[in-house]
Amino acid sequence: MRYNQGIVVMLLLGGVLGCASAPLPPKELIGARKSYARARAGAAAELAPADLQGALEALERAERAFAEGRELAEARDLAYLAERRAQLAEALGRTAAMERQRGAALQAYAEVQIARSRKRAPTIEPAEPRRPQEKAPAQASAPERSLMILNRR
Repeated sequence: MRYNQGIVVMLLLGGVLGCASAPLPPKELIGARKSYARARAGAAAELAPADLQGALEALERAERAFAEGRELAEARDLAYLAERRAQLAEALGRTAAMERQRGAALQAYAEVQIARSRKRAPTIEPAEPRRPQEKAPAQASAPERSLMILNRR
């Protein structure tokens, strides 16, 4: 029994020491991961894929620098750039989505305006043809016009 407790304590101690030896990623790298995940889940995946790809490449460079144990400042700098690229991709995706919505709204507005103008426009029915003997006052001769005017009074 005592022997088993010793083994358990040794394993726990080894596990703690093993975990303690691996450095934690810098907060910039954690932030870059979160920003990239947010951009990938948003509109950037569909509407700004090139910018999202650039953010992924920057994040991968930062991850490699950290994993290879290069200078921590370099990994932080690369992570900072990756985070900004992910934020840019996310913003461009949102902007493109808003532009798409704006275009759809303008299209709907135009359709409503066309429908309203059609509703308001009076329908023009063809006029009855005039009989040849009736002349409009403008077409009548001067004496006939004066007679028409006198007849109206």
